[in-house]
Amino acid sequence: MTKITTSSKFSEVSGAILNLNGVVTIKDIVDAILQINNFQQDTLDSIKKKNSMELYGTYQYAFHEYLDNLKVDMTYQRRVRLRQLLNKLTDGKGFNSHGAGAIDVAMRGKDAFVWDGLRRSILAGITGCDYIPVFRYTHNRLDSPTAMQQKEAKFFKMRNADTETMKPEEIFKSKVVYNDPMAIRILDVIKDANLDVEGLNSGYTVMHGFRELENKLFSKVQSDEVVRASKIIRSVFSKENVVSSYLLIGLALLLQKNDELDGPLTDSEIESQLTTWVNADADRTQSTLTKKRLNGKPSESIAWTISQRAVNFNGQQEDLITKLKLQPDDTEILEDM
Repeated sequence: MTKITTSSKFSEVSGAILNLNGVVTIKDIVDAILQINNFQQDTLDSIKKKNSMELYGTYQYAFHEYLDNLKVDMTYQRRVRLRQLLNKLTDGKGFNSHGAGAIDVAMRGKDAFVWDGLRRSILAGITGCDYIPVFRYTHNRLDSPTAMQQKEAKFFKMRNADTETMKPEEIFKSKVVYNDPMAIRILDVIKDANLDVEGLNSGYTVMHGFRELENKLFSKVQSDEVVRASKIIRSVFSKENVVSSYLLIGLALLLQKNDELDGPLTDSEIESQLTTWVNADADRTQSTLTKKRLNGKPSESIAWTISQRAVNFNGQQEDLITKLKLQPDDTEILEDM
């Protein structure tokens, strides 16, 4: 396989590992880490090297697997944050084989894929192990590669999301791989909106705060409104290179209520006014419109803020407030924030 990176700079190696996608070998990840400048003296010299024979006894296929043979499918795995991983290594004074236990691998034919234990595999490799204990699951040889991937993704979600804290984005990513119907619906909207979450639509603008979209899409706002809002935000705030999910949903809700007005503005008019507002002050960012949020009414709060600060609805603001179902007490609190 092609090397993950030829760089020896920590920041570039860390970035390359963070953005891994598709099938990668454990060896390639370990090799990339070991080529970092001063990694040996700054990290490895302070911890005890490991020897698989001493830790686990003689290699036996039924119980062990060579690290050089292990692959990982990053399509459903959590991203690897190298600094966090190395902190665990140094804080624990090295690789703890007893705490690590056996990793879980799925056999796709003769290929062993780590579906749980990626980080433990990497730590074992960079501290000198050449094989580690494994529990093997063997796929049905008649299953397609996609079916095998989906089954592993479901195992991964059951093992991790259902038993420990995972970011909503990470859970969503694994659901997409095993074809959860709602996850696929949400992903279709994300793609239509030219946004990216966890590398699932790589190359497009990254959206921050996935949970807000997950909670509000198809209930409070609809897909076309989100797509329209995304287009406006990406144009108006093009210098930020990210889209806030709070602003996305708040603006989508505002577009929805605007469409219900007797004299609605066009999307182009809203975008033009927002652009003028942003350009008038270099300190105005997406967070300027999202920081005022009422508990239980974040989207309504953001829609109100846009209508009060950035976009003139030609005397229809009060009608908008009514449609947003904001009470006088709500708007008084927002004005005082």
